Amino acid sequence: MKSIQFKPLDGKLFSTNVKSQNVKNSERWLGYFLGPALVACMNAICAQSYLNQFYTDVLKLSPIAGGLFLALMPLLSKIVDAVTNVAMGRIIDRTNSKQGKARPWLLFSGPLMAISSSLLFAVPESSLPMTIIWVTVSYNLYFCISYTMYNISNTLLVPLSTRNSKQRDTLAMASSMGISMIPGVLVSMLFPMVLLPFLGVDRGRWGLVMTIIGLLAIPATLIQYKFSRERVTEDSQASTQAEDAVSFGQQIKGCLSSKYWIVIMGIVIVYQLFNNFQITSTIYYCNWVLGTYNDGTTMTILNAIGQAPLGLGILILWPLVKRFGKRNVMIAGCAMGIVGGVICALNARNMGMVLIGLVLRSFGTLPITYTLTAMVADALDHVEWLNKFRCDGFSSSIYSIIVTVTTGISMGVFNLLLGFLGYVAPMADGSWVPQNAAVQNFFIAGMFIVPAAGLFLIGFLLGFFHVEKELPQMQADILQRHKDASAARGEVYVSPEEKAALEQAELDRVAEENRVKELKAHCVKKGLSFDAEEAKYQQKLADRKAKEATKANKGRK
Repeated sequence: MKSIQFKPLDGKLFSTNVKSQNVKNSERWLGYFLGPALVACMNAICAQSYLNQFYTDVLKLSPIAGGLFLALMPLLSKIVDAVTNVAMGRIIDRTNSKQGKARPWLLFSGPLMAISSSLLFAVPESSLPMTIIWVTVSYNLYFCISYTMYNISNTLLVPLSTRNSKQRDTLAMASSMGISMIPGVLVSMLFPMVLLPFLGVDRGRWGLVMTIIGLLAIPATLIQYKFSRERVTEDSQASTQAEDAVSFGQQIKGCLSSKYWIVIMGIVIVYQLFNNFQITSTIYYCNWVLGTYNDGTTMTILNAIGQAPLGLGILILWPLVKRFGKRNVMIAGCAMGIVGGVICALNARNMGMVLIGLVLRSFGTLPITYTLTAMVADALDHVEWLNKFRCDGFSSSIYSIIVTVTTGISMGVFNLLLGFLGYVAPMADGSWVPQNAAVQNFFIAGMFIVPAAGLFLIGFLLGFFHVEKELPQMQADILQRHKDASAARGEVYVSPEEKAALEQAELDRVAEENRVKELKAHCVKKGLSFDAEEAKYQQKLADRKAKEATKANKGRK
């Protein structure tokens, strides 16, 4: 396959707004927090329990073939999804453009997601065969094509952003905050409190509201595109072997040669399976066990208090990660999450005890929520260190396959058991009858027991993940390879860090020139002595530096 070029994107209009070699706040909070947060809000509704509720309660598809349709359709679609994920990963690996290899596809995914997400819910009144066809086609159009394009591109943004592990960790944290916190407020709290009672089982209302929500994808991806930059891609294109010369088989072998890549992908599989199952179970648990159907309060209270640590805990998590490392903090979090899950399971109908358990579980899952992406990036550095080439596109496609396939597996198993246990959907007029004991216990298990088991498995797998200790030496070795490759071509290699230092020095020089010009103009206007005013400034500057040095010395003691 030849490399893919995007010459129309070379113009200034499509250039990134990020010009610095260092990660700045605009990049962190717009490109990695706000953009992903808006897409996550849309996808949290499309890909999780609300879509399943639409299928079971509005379209009433549960009885079809004894529940097999809703069980098998998501599962079988993932076969297609696996193919498109691998294909998209290879396409990204072959992309060679001025804007990077992942960012162009991020831009293209926005309109596709907006259209396909609206089709998921805009199911026309028709015969049952036509409804099944519409549901199947729209489901595959969204998950197998448009969201796959976005998800693989988005997954690569952090690993390709910079080699500076500290700056990369902050980007991963910002991205995870956006994906978790904003949907946690808008989707998990406001949606069930305000929109679900309004939507009820009215097909037209679902279609209209979801079409409006789907439009978020367009500004979201545009923001991400404009406020992100692939520094690693730029560096690799300038100094290492091009990835389009690395065969698919070589990339598979390269990734499988890294024990850390295998472990982190295992963790991703376990996390996605139990998290998707728990998310799908949540709305059913709130409707049929802890509260009443679409009461507008139970799920809102549960999410508002139970997920509060996702926002507050970030203030505690980051210092702990810097001191103890991502792996160790995550292991401790798994233990705390298991305790919280057990408390909830033993008191599943007691709102107070459930909230206590959920707060503990949320604190426990904070490290997974906010640092997993950074740990994937660390594993990719290990792959590059072992093999002397990067496998970003392939790894991202595998990551995306895991995310999408586990969603289908979780939804398929959930719906199969839902039909098997005798779930009864609400009537067309909104009336309902209580579910039997087996169905209610199933919702409790999906909400609490399955996540606790998943956290135990993740804690076990983390015992084999030690890449953080080896990362400094690995990155030093990679840097030396780049220098050697540049020297072989008769060039002088300048690392991203050195570029950043030179850039900062130039910015400081320009800033100092502007300060002097402004001070001279001020002195002329006010009739002051420039030498005297400059001396005052230099004295203040010296005093400030002395105070900073004294404070730093006290901190070291």
